[in-house]
Amino acid sequence: MENIQIVSIKMVKEKNLEYENTQILSPYEGFKVLKKFIGDSDREILAVLTLDTKNKITSLTKASIGSLNSSIVHPREVFKTAILSNAATIIVGHNHPSGDPLN
Repeated sequence: MENIQIVSIKMVKEKNLEYENTQILSPYEGFKVLKKFIGDSDREILAVLTLDTKNKITSLTKASIGSLNSSIVHPREVFKTAILSNAATIIVGHNHPSGDPLN
């Protein structure tokens, strides 16, 4: 007889990000939240913002932390948070530590 693992999967809240409005009504609003979250990081970060059916933010996470000029991410890492937070919508964004979005 073999054993089957019984597991549970949970999201853990690490901290809060203070922001004036938690409802995203435009792409620019999503950009502002992601900019505040990623900040002036010295490495590329791919962030995932999840929203409910009323476009209110349900979670924010760093799906990938890369190097100076690249960030490799698997779709599994993007959608894991979306599924765990029962997201209706996701917004994905990343930064350019060089300051040049073309490089």
